[in-house]
Amino acid sequence: MAPHVHRHPSDRHGDFDAWAPTYDRSPLQRIFFDRVHDRVVAAILPLVRGVAEPVVVDVGCGTGQLLLRLRAALPAASLIGVDPSAKMIEVARAKSGLNGVRLEVGSAESLPLDPASCDVVVTTVSFHHWSDQAGGLRDVARVLRPGGHVLLVDFFARGPLAPLVRRFLAGHGAGMPEEGELVGMVTRASLRAQSVRRLGPPMSPLAIMRVARP
Repeated sequence: MAPHVHRHPSDRHGDFDAWAPTYDRSPLQRIFFDRVHDRVVAAILPLVRGVAEPVVVDVGCGTGQLLLRLRAALPAASLIGVDPSAKMIEVARAKSGLNGVRLEVGSAESLPLDPASCDVVVTTVSFHHWSDQAGGLRDVARVLRPGGHVLLVDFFARGPLAPLVRRFLAGHGAGMPEEGELVGMVTRASLRAQSVRRLGPPMSPLAIMRVARP
């Protein structure tokens, strides 16, 4: 079965395969993703403290921009990037800074990884694109080692902005469930939601959920 094809939220760029050659030149990288990636790296560091050679996986890695930052911050880590867009992975593989990083074409619900092989799984503004969010969380749980963590960064449907977030993301993959529904998905995947922390100004729907495998 062919991997699910991600669509850019505005559909102005078509699918992610078509967007891949110019993705890194998008103003979104500088204005938005660079700042988010800084926060994600800072959140991962304490989770792998004391682990000699942590394995960190970026699901929905795109062209590998977060992986470049992780390589600089975690030189001893084994890094893996997974994305359903073959063209995104092709662009990532061409980056000399990612030599030695394992890059795979694959979907969240069928990760090309061994059971209990990873210490941290991160997904950055990708979860709402997943066509099978519950299945993706189950497979993330499969590849996590006991005591491992998931960092789920996305626009959460929570608080007074929940209707706006649901409407904006309704046509993209499975959209974004309300926070309580998401926690239920996490629990049914045999994972445990630990915290949700807002990223950005007050009322921002962008947040990071930290999830653990008991």
